[in-house]
Amino acid sequence: MPEISLEEIVKEAKKRKIDLGEDPENTVKVCARLGLIPKPKRKRTTRKGVRKTTLYFPEKTIDKLAHIKAMKSEGLSLHEIRDSFALEYVQGALKDLLNNADGEKVKELANIISKEKELESIVEAPLVYLIEGMSQDEAKKLLTLFFGVGFYALLESQKLMEEFRFNEARRSLCKAIFYNSIAVLRLARTTGDTKLEDTASEIYEKAVIAPISKASERVRKEFINSFEKYLKDKGLTN
Repeated sequence: MPEISLEEIVKEAKKRKIDLGEDPENTVKVCARLGLIPKPKRKRTTRKGVRKTTLYFPEKTIDKLAHIKAMKSEGLSLHEIRDSFALEYVQGALKDLLNNADGEKVKELANIISKEKELESIVEAPLVYLIEGMSQDEAKKLLTLFFGVGFYALLESQKLMEEFRFNEARRSLCKAIFYNSIAVLRLARTTGDTKLEDTASEIYEKAVIAPISKASERVRKEFINSFEKYLKDKGLTN
């Protein structure tokens, strides 16, 4: 496979107007460490008693760097990705409730959804229960599930990054943070590690509670708008 040196990559990037930042060589090295481009081969040479190490990448690396730059400029923000995952979580929680509900429970759920903050408390209840009220045996089973989901989400994120599917990779990373932050908070409280608990609580608020609150509010508004449209279509409003 044809190869290109790090120095040649920087020159070619400049020629093709691919912005690699203030320190292009370091940018390329960071991309390699993150697995976004192949790791380089190191070739050592000695000239006039001076040893030199040169990094060589596959020739197509420059095209991959151009693609990374283009994807970065079109990508969603971390907040947008986090909020979209939280919305999916809230919608999934509602779907589970509906799948196990009879007619009366559906009406009750509709009433709850229409009220400010009540939907949010229902969606958050299992998470709070895990952190606060479960027995050790109950918590072990759920913690294993949460850590498992988080772990596989990390693996998925790495695979997606290698395929240059960055928004999907960041989404999987948000999923991993979401589940792991809950599990780590529970473990910190169980072991009495106050320093870890403080850090985990802060992440829990940012990565779990805040996005769920926004997603719950969005679902509530969408439900009310849909219900009002239904009444209007049926001629049941003034």
